[in-house]
Amino acid sequence: MNRIAIIALIFAATLTKAFAAQPAPSHVAQWESMLAAREQRASLLREELKALDGRIEARVDSLVKALRSIGDSKDSRTKVARMKEQNIDALQRNTEYYRYKRAALQGELRRPTINLTEEQKRRGIAVFDAHIEKRVAQILQIQKSLPTHKDYARYTATGSTWNGTTYSLNQDHIQNQQLTAVTNRQRREIEEGLRKSIERLEQNNRGLRAQMNASPYAANTKEIAKEIAKNDALITERRKQIATALMPAETPTRAVGLKEAMDLDKALNTAIAELRRDFNTLFGRYNALIPELSAINATRAAIAAAKANAR
Repeated sequence: MNRIAIIALIFAATLTKAFAAQPAPSHVAQWESMLAAREQRASLLREELKALDGRIEARVDSLVKALRSIGDSKDSRTKVARMKEQNIDALQRNTEYYRYKRAALQGELRRPTINLTEEQKRRGIAVFDAHIEKRVAQILQIQKSLPTHKDYARYTATGSTWNGTTYSLNQDHIQNQQLTAVTNRQRREIEEGLRKSIERLEQNNRGLRAQMNASPYAANTKEIAKEIAKNDALITERRKQIATALMPAETPTRAVGLKEAMDLDKALNTAIAELRRDFNTLFGRYNALIPELSAINATRAAIAAAKANAR
């Protein structure tokens, strides 16, 4: 738990004690005023989150579109393929971070440590799910634009002498070997990541089914059943994505020269650095919003309790 969340919990506990110790009517108005201020701050944080998230997603979409439309030429050799590889890795790290944040909220549903409503938690989980699925789709889009194996002759005739034809290594064959090495490496890594995702989903479902069997008449049984069904649908989708990743199909691309590839690489690195800063800001806002919502919920509960005691 971070420092802000701890402060929010201390605030909530202090507030509850204050209401228990003091007459409600003289303090309710004061706490309601504080609640209004917190709600306004939370609203501003939400709007900032939405606006920043929208800008980030628009820029990531543009980067993916630019990358999947280009390919290497003899001049650029493997420059573009390696740019794509680096960006796939960056998208995978981004996906892992969203998964980590999702897991934290999922854990809060079972063992609450912050004062969020179940609806708030599930809404947050749904947002992370959407981002994770979008990143997986973007990774596959870039991966399908990587070059596939082409059957070039290993040697080409370069001339003839008095004792026969002379040969040299075919540069097209060499370049294709280098490019497909990148493609094959990415294919293996993506397949491995998708299979691990399936394993996590299956493990999650085993835990959820055990939870249902232990308490078949619990109030949250329907929600658990929905979570199991959603995981089953995701497992099916992951298997389709594995098939897509392994399919020997290549998205048509425009070959670029070395200078253009280097210019694009520089522009991409600048854009990625800016995205990283925006991403850090985004989760800074998120990490500020969560304890704010927790304090709001605690304040509402305390006000409601004070009013009830005053009757």
